[in-house]
Amino acid sequence: MSSTALLLLALAAPLSSYAAPSITQSVWSQLNSTVGGRLHAGIPFARSCFAHVTSGVGGTQDAAACAAVQANYVNHTLLQDSLGGYINTQWETCQATSEQCLLDYQNATDQRAFNTPARICSQGSVPDFGIKVNGASDVLAAYSFSKQFGVPLVVRGTGHEYKGRSGNPGSLAIWTHGLKSITNAPKFVPTNCPKTVKPRTAVTIGAGVIYEELIDFADTNSLTIPAGGCISVGAAGGYPQGGGHSMFSNVYGLAADRVLEIEVVTPRGDHLIANECQNTDIFWAMRGGGGGTFGVTLSMTTLTFPATKVNAVFANVDNSVPGQLLAFFEFMVNNAISLAEQGWGYYLYPTLPGIAMSNTVLSQAEAEASIAGLKQLITKNFTGSGSTWEMTVEPDYKTYYPKYVTRIPVPVGFAMTTASRLIPVANFQTAKGRADLAQAMTAIIDEAPVAIAFGVAPFYHGNNNDTSVTPAWYDSLWHLALANTWNFNETATSLTKIYSDLSSGVDAFRALAPNSGAYQNEADLYEPDFEQSFWGDNYPRLLSIKQKYDPDHLLDCWQCVGWKGHSDPRYKCYLEVNGI
Repeated sequence: MSSTALLLLALAAPLSSYAAPSITQSVWSQLNSTVGGRLHAGIPFARSCFAHVTSGVGGTQDAAACAAVQANYVNHTLLQDSLGGYINTQWETCQATSEQCLLDYQNATDQRAFNTPARICSQGSVPDFGIKVNGASDVLAAYSFSKQFGVPLVVRGTGHEYKGRSGNPGSLAIWTHGLKSITNAPKFVPTNCPKTVKPRTAVTIGAGVIYEELIDFADTNSLTIPAGGCISVGAAGGYPQGGGHSMFSNVYGLAADRVLEIEVVTPRGDHLIANECQNTDIFWAMRGGGGGTFGVTLSMTTLTFPATKVNAVFANVDNSVPGQLLAFFEFMVNNAISLAEQGWGYYLYPTLPGIAMSNTVLSQAEAEASIAGLKQLITKNFTGSGSTWEMTVEPDYKTYYPKYVTRIPVPVGFAMTTASRLIPVANFQTAKGRADLAQAMTAIIDEAPVAIAFGVAPFYHGNNNDTSVTPAWYDSLWHLALANTWNFNETATSLTKIYSDLSSGVDAFRALAPNSGAYQNEADLYEPDFEQSFWGDNYPRLLSIKQKYDPDHLLDCWQCVGWKGHSDPRYKCYLEVNGI
């Protein structure tokens, strides 16, 4: 038997092995019967490696299964296929109490993580159970169960998100990962729209489709469907519902801008088709208001574009030569507006340091001319063997993506947290604003292990004023994000400092852009004034829609619309940081 098969077998123990302390086995069995046998136990991903567990943890210690886990501990496919696996592992744990079931991601066979008397596997924040959704009736059954028994709900797709919204101690997960349909819709008109609405090229996807699958489908059908920085992200989940940026969003807009229709089941009991012509309030809310908040998406229709060539650049700067890093930042800041006007999108890595860039609107000759100044700077003006330049024209998006977007891989299989700020166009329009930003960029090298300036705001695309993402997205050029990582053996005290230091690191950019905001999906976990930061003037309307469709607060989550605050018992595993 393959290691993958062993791992999946270990994570699929029978329902009869488990029962939450406050609910009898017969009650869970009845729910399992109601949903056609699709109730799964939430087993921590590394459970099979542990001899000792706390009460309520399912599964068994198994040497062969443990070896499979160790071999696949940073495998995004198997993590997302497991109800107990999360792309960033702190969401498998209870950070406030240090209860967890983790391995050493740097050496998964290191027995200090799992084979000492002090290492006990705990459920942490992994849901006790999850319904692997097959349709609207499964979602409605979850809502009914939660109301009757008081079990908190979470909405889980791939487990790829940075705020812990898809995990909760003692919870029931509405698990949409199995909804894998993809249908090409080359002449799509939203349901019940008048004939005067112009058909558009689109694709309708189930809520479980990830970008790895969607990119393959798009390539087969000669389409372009922009993705974020990781192919394991769900294409219809929290990514578009929170905004969703990509290397192409300067030209093609945010993922939320491209959504044409959503099939959603609300906690109020509605099974709706929402678009520009019907159920327009929840359609607006779910394009920027955040995932796991207003309802559970079953399917989503999104705009597509023809297959296209991509002008692509990857460059490094030798930071060992004094002054080169600041000169690089100054060039990028001074030219940010013109680059955006010419359709360039990019990921600028201050801590690499270097940059990946893309352009689909210029010809090869035009692209080479527009980027000639940057090439001159790096290949002629800069010295040192670490300064490199690569520019190609890739034939299509699928070929381009692994060469440039994922060249710096997104962390998988270990803990990571982020903090961010959207940097407005106004900061680039004056000499002082540009100088201050370049200096702040240089300073963050000492503030955070990881930093990225995403030149991905939809500047070239423009503002359609039709989504609920913060308006700050459409007034910005950069989304600047900091990040930090850690391993299994950090204490609650050290984690509190990591979160606090990262928040302090982004304070310099909050000061430079006090009236801007942050991208909610990659924001500070302890974002101050989160309502204004994530949604600006859209928040009151979003809150009203939340109260309409989820009056019982079945779909509450951390710093989501309608958040009741840290004191809510469902957030007991979050640390208290900076008074939040």
